[in-house]
Amino acid sequence: MTNTAIGVDQNTSLLYEGSLSLYGHAIWPSPFMSIAAHAGALCDWKRDRDYVRLEDAPMLFREDSFDPVARVRRGRLYVRRTAENPASWYVQRHPAYAAPGQSNLSGPNVHVGLDARGFLPMRLVTFQSWLASAEFFSKRRDAVLVLGSGERATVHPVLDVERLATGEELITVRTRPGLSGLPELIVALLPEQYAGHVIEQYEKAANSAFRDDAESVIDRCREAATAALNAERLNFSDVQKAEDLAALGKFFATQGKEILGNAALILARLHARGKSAEQIKRGTLPPSEADAESAITLLGLIYRELRWTR
Repeated sequence: MTNTAIGVDQNTSLLYEGSLSLYGHAIWPSPFMSIAAHAGALCDWKRDRDYVRLEDAPMLFREDSFDPVARVRRGRLYVRRTAENPASWYVQRHPAYAAPGQSNLSGPNVHVGLDARGFLPMRLVTFQSWLASAEFFSKRRDAVLVLGSGERATVHPVLDVERLATGEELITVRTRPGLSGLPELIVALLPEQYAGHVIEQYEKAANSAFRDDAESVIDRCREAATAALNAERLNFSDVQKAEDLAALGKFFATQGKEILGNAALILARLHARGKSAEQIKRGTLPPSEADAESAITLLGLIYRELRWTR
């Protein structure tokens, strides 16, 4: 059973932590808190909702550590309290205040100070520890944590969920490579006639890497690679017909550009694995988050082999 609550002071954004009986103490230094919009299968995420302030969020993610090299974040998740909210708390004085504590219930004509036990009554927007459900674990392979909301939401694949002695769940997630997997294109180096189309597909792939599911990321990378390789082929040969990615891969491989051709062929096969007919015919698994990261890497390799990057 969950037994930890987080309280947010709407006036100061200071944070408190305590039991479900809402007796608590200050969290100091203040932790890194992010709005969380969803935890679970990506297909269940309701994307049309936007939250700006912590106190309006359905969930909060409390970051405990971040490894920028491995791109791994660890932290705890809290869900908005369904009962009365803001809730009545009794908390110890926050160290951010130099003077003796004063409750946020105080006003021009009323002053509420410490009680005999040293606690202040306060009204705080309250969140309680998130508890991973059996359904979450049944879909763990596809589980993600969505941080932020609206256009600024980012999707993080869940690597592990560990129960702590406090009853909280410690979640380990990996940040997607996003734009770091795609090199910056130099527009002046692109075939002029096709530059607009190449850039359009590049940007769609980059945006997809931030928030879409694995199948969508792979599809966008396939389209971007097809646009790039068709532009290169049509610009430097007499052919006038555009081809699909598999045919383009074979063409460049026969031209002595094995890395370029094979990268295209692998990306084409990853895309095919997303089709249900292919899964039934060959017994393949649906694309995973690791496959999506591979697709981004392959697309970046294609751009570099074309010498369009910095």
